[in-house]
Amino acid sequence: MSFFSKPTDPDKWKEKYLDLLDEQEQSEATYKKAEESCKEKEDLLCKTIIRLTIATTGLDPHLDPHLLGIREQLKSGINSHALKDELEKFTLSVAQIKHTPDQNQSVEIQPLFDFLLQRYTTENQQSLLKLLKNKAESAKFENSNQLFIAILEAIESDNDTSAPTIIANHIDIGIVSRQLFLFLEGIEIPSIFDQQAQTAKQLLAAPNQTTIAFESILDKSFKLLLKIKQHNQSEQQDIDKFLSHITEQLAALDISVMGASTAAQKSAENRSKLDQPVSEQMEELQLSSTNATKLEPLKGIINSRLASIAKEIEEHSQKEAIQRQKTQQQLDDLVDKIKDMESESCELKSKLKIANTQALRDTLTGLPNRNAYNERLETELARWKRYRTPLSLIIWDIDHFKNINDSYGHKAGDKVLLLIAKQLSDHSRATDFISRFGGEEFTMLLPNTDSKSALILANQLRQTIEKTGFNASGASVAITISCGITEFTPNDTDESAFERADQALYQAKQQGRNRCCVL
Repeated sequence: MSFFSKPTDPDKWKEKYLDLLDEQEQSEATYKKAEESCKEKEDLLCKTIIRLTIATTGLDPHLDPHLLGIREQLKSGINSHALKDELEKFTLSVAQIKHTPDQNQSVEIQPLFDFLLQRYTTENQQSLLKLLKNKAESAKFENSNQLFIAILEAIESDNDTSAPTIIANHIDIGIVSRQLFLFLEGIEIPSIFDQQAQTAKQLLAAPNQTTIAFESILDKSFKLLLKIKQHNQSEQQDIDKFLSHITEQLAALDISVMGASTAAQKSAENRSKLDQPVSEQMEELQLSSTNATKLEPLKGIINSRLASIAKEIEEHSQKEAIQRQKTQQQLDDLVDKIKDMESESCELKSKLKIANTQALRDTLTGLPNRNAYNERLETELARWKRYRTPLSLIIWDIDHFKNINDSYGHKAGDKVLLLIAKQLSDHSRATDFISRFGGEEFTMLLPNTDSKSALILANQLRQTIEKTGFNASGASVAITISCGITEFTPNDTDESAFERADQALYQAKQQGRNRCCVL
């Protein structure tokens, strides 16, 4: 009851009223400011959409009426119901557009990009828009939708120089590392770069890479690729020089042969020249003997003619001797050049044989590599298709190989690879083809072997490897291996069979490793 008994203080209620009035005014001011901000954002959004509709007008005739309708709706503000209807019509038209190249795209490109380049002036936007313009002019977009999406991405890019950093932060380092790792596995690397390539692959396979470390790894990888390219170019230049040298030698041989032919031709001409004067002398002797009436004058004529004939023959013999000596020298030079070419050809064959062997062999284990596997697979597939005898494929993968590398170092990992390669080679059949496919993966092609027999053989090899001892840094390390097996079926390709075997290997890993699965 005390509440009613105390007199009310009029100043206190007045003060509360004024405070509430101030709060109301502040709320109204805040609301007004928020409303103005929303209005500004709404206006900005309308202007942006209107400009985009203007920029995209002409990309497709089916969309132009809807773009015009959206533009007219936005000029008088946002009417949600009318705008929603117009956007639904626009969406329906977009969905009905066929994904075919625009026939008149090239006509619309120039004015479109002129407008865009004037409107969006940051360095990043300008660069991206010019790139898109070049692509559009060379018809690299299948349709206007692709071009439109690419333009949106370009004009929405950041307006400052931090854009490359922001884009870089969104790159999936793991995916890039795996793709680069697979690229290094797939290319032919000269033996002198094996160690560098192995280091690069180990770095790419490392988990939890930071952006800075990844940039360093990329730098090393690209430098390695550049060195490989330069090395290949150097080898190509050496081959070009050798071929040029061979060409020069063949040209010299051609000259020598032509010289010998010319010499033979001259010899024949000289004999012909000799025959003619000798024949003339003989005819004159015959004529003189027929018309002679006295013996003494006839003797003188005969002696004179015989002396002339002897002189002609002697001169001819001297010329032929000189020519014969010259021809013999040419033939000797020709034989020497042929011998030199044979020697160089043998040397080249030897180098090519060594290079071919290196190209088809894994430098660490000495086993055939992926290139050799592809060649052998082609042969085995041809035989399988012709004779329809069973053909099986096994993909092996060392269990916890990464842990061995991380715990004991890459040298220990290399020793494990060598050990596995030796065990697979020593305990497989002569007809089986074993290769190091890449990293810790090995493959086996088993001709005349069905999947059941392949499973028996694979389990024997797996158990042999499991029993094999290995020491690293004074500690005993258990080594196990898993595999996936498949048998080629009538509709198989090399890719489908490999994928099936790879799935079987995945099952073996999922089921606890150190086992073989068949699909």
